[in-house]
Amino acid sequence: MIKKCPFNFDECTPQCALFIAPDDLNELVANRLTSVGVYDKHHGMCSFKNQALAKSREIFEKSQVNKF
Repeated sequence: MIKKCPFNFDECTPQCALFIAPDDLNELVANRLTSVGVYDKHHGMCSFKNQALAKSREIFEKSQVNKF
């Protein structure tokens, strides 16, 4: 069965091809992504949202490096 992404802006569901389910990741990866705030370990999330949060965090950390 091929998953189809509805691209609705309400909620990403397991029927979406871009959904990352908690069962799709091993425990170590899920814990690391959760610890930096880019993944919901119990509910899963859309990979687009995951990428956006990760990139935002990277930009924030790089902008804070040279500030004392």
